[in-house]
Amino acid sequence: MPRRRAQALARVMKQEEIETVFKPELRELCGSVAALIKELSSSQKPPSRSLFFALLTEVDRLEAFLDDRGARHNRSFFFFRELVACIRWIGIATFHILHLIDRFDSYAQECTRQERREFLAEMRRWAEFHHGALQRLGKSLCEEGVRLGVWPEGTTQTSVEIRDIAQRKILPADLDESVVQNQDERVIEVMMKFLETSERLVVWVCQVRRMEEVTEETLEQYRSSFNQLQSLYDSYLRSTEIETQIPDLPKVRGHISITLHLLEVGRALAHFLERHSDLVRETPLGSRISALVRGQMLRQAVQEFVLLNAVKCAERAKKVCGRVFRALKADPDEFILDTKALTVPSYRREDFHIRPIMPLTQIAAKYKVSSYLFFNRTKYNMKSPIEMAIAIPDIREALQQENAVLMVQGPRKGIEEVVRFLGKKCGAFENELVCGVLETQSARLDT
Repeated sequence: MPRRRAQALARVMKQEEIETVFKPELRELCGSVAALIKELSSSQKPPSRSLFFALLTEVDRLEAFLDDRGARHNRSFFFFRELVACIRWIGIATFHILHLIDRFDSYAQECTRQERREFLAEMRRWAEFHHGALQRLGKSLCEEGVRLGVWPEGTTQTSVEIRDIAQRKILPADLDESVVQNQDERVIEVMMKFLETSERLVVWVCQVRRMEEVTEETLEQYRSSFNQLQSLYDSYLRSTEIETQIPDLPKVRGHISITLHLLEVGRALAHFLERHSDLVRETPLGSRISALVRGQMLRQAVQEFVLLNAVKCAERAKKVCGRVFRALKADPDEFILDTKALTVPSYRREDFHIRPIMPLTQIAAKYKVSSYLFFNRTKYNMKSPIEMAIAIPDIREALQQENAVLMVQGPRKGIEEVVRFLGKKCGAFENELVCGVLETQSARLDT
């Protein structure tokens, strides 16, 4: 019996099949999207989270259908598919802003009443801006759908039931967890991971000099880290006896959540700017998208709303963490991290060599929490004699040409010792560490 020839996995649709199969299927999927966009467009203010969640669910299905049929490479349906994707990513950002507004008081952020009012007002302004962008995108999607003959009109639109958002149920985040002896150790472990992740975020923001360095990939890395922190807290501390004994513990979780949702907003907007703005789509279609959503305003949202408030949240969280450590009878200054920028003058090069500088390892070894030295974007563990033996000659070589700028990071008490030691041994002096990309004094690390 002759062997049957296997079919290709994909084939190009003929025009008749596009008209009789593809378009009817697409029109059916557009029914619920059309109904939700109609409700979104009729609202003067940003509607509920539930409506946005329903819209994101339906738009995600529609985008998956279009991508599966190769719409992004088709001249007729490319712009329609781009509009669908834009609605999804701007919708994600809007949803997380609305979620922050609804849940803000339950997060119990460490802030004054005035700061609370200002932050809520800022969130509402950005929610309204994104709502307006979604209305314009929705109108353009409707017009494009009508032109293509795939948009349901009038009574043919599908009614959608908008339900409350159901909680996702996830497994404990214990893949990388070490065995701890008691609940106090578990609290310290979670707190240290939070402080280390927050400090990494703040230092990264302060090292950014151009907004082009703020990419979707980088924001996703930090978003993922805070998502893991939230899961870690919920797995081991939420609804436990120690959480009731230390009232500030839920506030730590609140600061994790605020930062997480800010980074969700930032990642969604960065994706839009990288994939759908005219910066990368230098075509007439890219310009049409930019006419609907102002890219400069989205960059401003990432810079002034996401990054600035993430830095503020991280710094405010240190006060809450300090009270938690004191409740555990621990010295906060031995756990709470600090970062200092130092300049070593080039004329003190002869003082900066291994013998006088190597005692840094002894200072770092006094503390349970690790300390690090950063130079030329390279990270060295100050507890490691080997790593310091590599770092010191590199810095000494740089001092031949100019002053050397470095950063030290570790427990607050240990970093104070390091700064005093380097000042005495090689004349290092402290610089004000300011988040340059934010261009605001409110983003200073020492506030």
